[in-house]
Parts: sequence; C-alpha cells; structure tokens
Amino acid sequence: MFSKILLATAILIPSAWASYESAARNYGKGTISLSGYRRTILELVDGGYYYSVVPWMKDYIVKTDRTLDSEMEGALDKMLYATGVKPFESLPENILRRSRSGNIRYILAKRLMKQGKHQEALNELNGISPDHSAFPFVANLRGVIYSLLNDHKDAETQFKDCVNASEKRMGKAESNTQRDQLEINRDYCVAGIARVQYAQADYKKAELSYLDIAKDSFVWPEILFEEAWNSYYLSNYNRTLGKLVSYKAPVFDFIFKPETEVLKALTYMKMCLYEDAKKTADDFYNELLNPSRDLRTFLLSKGKDYRYYYTLMADHESNKPAPLPIVDHILKSIRKDAAYREMKSSLTAAIGEYNLLRKHSGSSMQANLVKNVKTLADEYRTTLGAYVRAGLVSKYSELYTAFQGMSYIKLEVLAQRKERLYQSDTVVNKKRGDVKYIERNDKQYFWNFNGEFWADELGDYVFALRSEC
Repeated sequence: MFSKILLATAILIPSAWASYESAARNYGKGTISLSGYRRTILELVDGGYYYSVVPWMKDYIVKTDRTLDSEMEGALDKMLYATGVKPFESLPENILRRSRSGNIRYILAKRLMKQGKHQEALNELNGISPDHSAFPFVANLRGVIYSLLNDHKDAETQFKDCVNASEKRMGKAESNTQRDQLEINRDYCVAGIARVQYAQADYKKAELSYLDIAKDSFVWPEILFEEAWNSYYLSNYNRTLGKLVSYKAPVFDFIFKPETEVLKALTYMKMCLYEDAKKTADDFYNELLNPSRDLRTFLLSKGKDYRYYYTLMADHESNKPAPLPIVDHILKSIRKDAAYREMKSSLTAAIGEYNLLRKHSGSSMQANLVKNVKTLADEYRTTLGAYVRAGLVSKYSELYTAFQGMSYIKLEVLAQRKERLYQSDTVVNKKRGDVKYIERNDKQYFWNFNGEFWADELGDYVFALRSEC
C-alpha cells in the first residue's frame, strides 16, 4: 500500500507543481481573506497537497459559520481518503456539530460512538445521503453501532448496505488506494453480517456468511479464529481443531493470539480428550508464562512514552530486534493491523509531500506549508506510538485472560481424570483418527495432512478424532 501512494505522488508532480504555483499567486501577503483562504485550499488539494493543507482546512472549518459548499466538501473528501479522519477528530465538538457536511458528520459520529453516545452518533449518520462518497463507511459504522445496541436486524441490514455500496464504488475508484480502502471496508462488513448471525446463535447461517470472505482478503486471517468458535458452537469440534491448526502455517507467523490455544484446549475437553487438553495447557504455560511476566515489566517501565513506542516499531520494521522476543512477535502482529497500516501509509505520504514542498522556491506560503506538514507528521508519529503501546497492552490483557482460562482447564482436566480412575468399565480405544468421524458435504474432499501447509488449503483442515465422551 505504501508503494502505491508514493507512486501516485510521483505521477502527480507536474500537475501538483502547476496547482502549487496557482495557489502561491492567490495566497497573497499578510492576512488572507476567508474567500482567498478557500481558493488557496482548493488549489492545493487539486494538486495533491493533502497533508500540508490539513491545518488550513481545519482552520477554515472553524472560521466559517456555514456548512461546506460542494467544492470544499469534495476537497475534504479527497483529503480524507489520503489522511484518514484522525487529523480532524481533534476539532472542537461544537465546531463539528454546527456543520452539515457529510464528512464532518461522519467524524462527529465516530467521536460520539467512542463516548458511548450511540443514538446521537446514529442521528448524525442518518443525515448523510446514500449518494455521498463516504456512504460505504457510514453504513459500516451504523452496522457497528446497531450491533453495540444489540439491534441485530438493523445491524445486518446496514452491513449488507455497506457491502453493496462498497462494491458499487470500487468500480469507480479514482486510485488503487481508494479501491483498497473500499475492498477492506466491504470485507469487514461481510464479517459484520456473520458476526451478527453468530451473536444470534444462528451458527449455520454464520458459517456460510464467513465463507463469503475470500482467503486473499486482508481481514481473513483474523476471521479464521471466529470461524473456529462458530464450529465449536456447532459441536463440530474436529473442524474447530482444523481451523486452529492453520495458524501453525509459516504464512501466519505474524499472528499472536493466545486465545487460539485456549479454544484448542476447550475443544479437546469437549471431546473428553483430557490428555490432549492437559498437554495444550502445559505447553502454553511453559512457553508463555515467563515471557508474559517480562512483557508486564517492560510495559510498566516505559509508561506512556509514545515516541519510544514509535521508535520501537520503526526499529522493528528495520529488522532490529526488540528488547524481548515476545515484543517482537506482538509488533509483527500489530504492523499487520488495518488501522496501523493506514496511519503508517499516511505518515509515509506526508513525508513524501514534505520532500516535494522543499523543491519549491522559498516563500511565505512554502514556509507555512512545510511547517504544517512537519507538525502533522509529528502527530502521526505520536498517534502511531500510542497505537503500538495500546496493542502491546491489549495483548498482555489477552495473555492474562488466557492464563485464567487455562487454569480452569487444568483443574477440570484433573477432576475428570480422577473420575475416570474410578470407572472400571472404561474402555480405551487406541485408534486416534478415522475419516468416519469427519462431518463433510459433497463439495469437501479428503486429503491427508502430513505437516505441509498449502495456501489454498489453509482454513479447510479438519481433524478426524473420535470423541471419548
């Protein structure tokens, strides 16, 4: 994604230069009028100077007492595709509330949702036209909010609208970046449909909906774990184990998800395979107990030094080892997150724009634009650092919860093994697997798994264990 943005910047240089010169002529000297400010912003956005003009666009939104006109709304549209909404989320709420701009309403709705003001957020989103370019993302956000409100019917409707709107606009995308964003948005909405069905315990429907997400989708690796839980609640435990074993493939070496081992142990428990459950729990403790303690110490020692965490990730991306192996593993996982990639992409493009601005002759406008983009780049670095820290803290929390789950499993296994000692009629069957224990349909075929992982088979593995219950 980063290379696509940088390539686009290079292609835009001739027209960007012309737009810059036009903006410079309009910029004037001293205090600039609001209408002159508007004209300069439009010229610079037209030339692709999205990042350096962010503070001016924010300033214009604050100073104008009217909603954005169609040209300014279109300019903001272009900016948001490149910069994301984060730079504008810091605008005062009273400023956001007075605008009827579709983009501003979306930004306000995201803030309200984070504050738990779900109905207020929906009220803002409901004022955005289905024809608005941001509508696919609006429908996605609506679906999320309705899910939080446990309104499953409306949530599913919104996610379906999101899928349709995203696909419709993908064919009209003006750049590869826009198309990628719409494709990821669509796939998250497909996942949203499956999640709504899962939340309603309609596991059969959810199973089919999850299959609508292509294996080459950016979101598929995280969906595989949800599919495993869905199979678990369908009592198809062999398929749950098959889903989870896919995470052992080298292509998934970036995944750090302690819950996978907990679900694996729980599944063995459901099949009364207590030795397997015990071994899974023991291996988990042996592998991760001391590293998790080291991670906690590390996080406490660094506090909220966001620039440290930004540098930590930058070093990781330059193949420099982190202070702890577990930190390296988690960083590898974080850098694959869609939100992280979007912010890093924005920072990379902002730096590219900074280098482009330095090629222009020195002027008051150039000096201000350079200052603008440097300030924005610093904000991105701080935001990225905060995101990295939050990711590490979140993974530590997952580890803590996983150890609690494993403790329960170890106790339950001990109790069940004791009970079996007193059952004189217990018959031990040494045969571990047989295809007759596999549930399948006419489109599923058998292929022996000998430890090799093939890309087109990931997610389709299924165990053939007999339940000993």
